[in-house]
Amino acid sequence: MTYLVPNYFLEEQPNAVISSDSLFTLAYSSRKSHSNFTIRNTTHVMILLMEGSKKLTYKEEMVLLKKGDILLLTQGNYIMSEIISDEGKYEALMVYFNDDFIMKFLQKYAIKTNNFEPKAFVSFRADRLLKLLMDSFSLYINQDLDRKNEILQLKTQELFLHLMSEHPKRFGSFLKAISDSSPHRVAYILESNLDMIESVEDMCRIARVSKNELRKAIEEYASLSPKAWLDSKRLQEASLLLRTTDETIASIATTCGYSTLSWFGVQFKKAYGVSPKVYREKNR
Repeated sequence: MTYLVPNYFLEEQPNAVISSDSLFTLAYSSRKSHSNFTIRNTTHVMILLMEGSKKLTYKEEMVLLKKGDILLLTQGNYIMSEIISDEGKYEALMVYFNDDFIMKFLQKYAIKTNNFEPKAFVSFRADRLLKLLMDSFSLYINQDLDRKNEILQLKTQELFLHLMSEHPKRFGSFLKAISDSSPHRVAYILESNLDMIESVEDMCRIARVSKNELRKAIEEYASLSPKAWLDSKRLQEASLLLRTTDETIASIATTCGYSTLSWFGVQFKKAYGVSPKVYREKNR
């Protein structure tokens, strides 16, 4: 099963989410063991592992997280997860934050990322001080306070400052990955989820922007309307798959977000002058 997050939590469990314009926080727990699922992030996330352990695979890299560890992921990543519970118990705090939160953090503390290599996937092992900071964060998330959201934003910055102080290279590389993709955040998210998009409304839902915000972002990025940009990206992806893979044409149509094979054929021929089958034969 594939989960689009934090969209899933905002739509299915809105009362469990502590939210502001730039930060979403929730406590997540499970009694399942060895549960496999796919996660796609539409914004960045920090996972604080409070109980149990989690095995995560990102592309060719695998990491095993244990109680007290922290994982950070940039938006648009595809993650295969396996929960391995201790005595059937798994608990994590999920902190989702957008580009604006990170840019303000960098500006507030005069942090420069120019000298780091971008890395979208970083984890940190627990130490005594880090565990205390995580416990403090957990304490506030479970309190009924009028200004809880503001406190959690400060607690998130506190954790970030600790990671930057203790692990400057790894955490700086994560910040660099965000700052590099920030100018085209909306396009980056949409390109990572083309197979889940069938309409402009889907584009707005996945990127969590209004139609006006979507139009402005895509026009600035590609000088196209959202619909024209989506069609061009679908067909570019389809042409690449036709040239470089042995996937069936029907499978490629589905992967690229076309609801029917016939409609894919019509649109592809309009763009490339030949059918997908003939295009593959000429370009293999």
